[in-house]
Amino acid sequence: MNNSELFDGFVMTTELKRVGEKEFITRKTALDNLYSKIQSQSISASQKEALMAEFIKGKEELQQFNQAFASNESAKIWSRIHSYTEDFCKENNYQLILGSENKTNVLYADEKLTVTKELLTYINKRYEGLK
Repeated sequence: MNNSELFDGFVMTTELKRVGEKEFITRKTALDNLYSKIQSQSISASQKEALMAEFIKGKEELQQFNQAFASNESAKIWSRIHSYTEDFCKENNYQLILGSENKTNVLYADEKLTVTKELLTYINKRYEGLK
């Protein structure tokens, strides 16, 4: 099974990415607006200094948000994938499914042995409540 194909093709991944992108855009727009104010010639040096401190803090918070969101959401997604994969294995009498990233951990595998597509279809149906 190809881990990245499974992860990227999972509907939950797409949904959570959309949520994260929306929040990122909202925060980035606020930072862009703040930066525009800093560039304005009509504010005093002290106002500019205060806005710059706010801008730096906001930029750091945006970076922290991105890192935390990616880490937390990836953990949730993989937890759900593992749960669904266990059910998939039981329903299809698989004793073992090996996951790999571009087959780096597997030196050779016949393409006929992969169950990525079947598993992806299964977990997406489960996620959408169809199974």
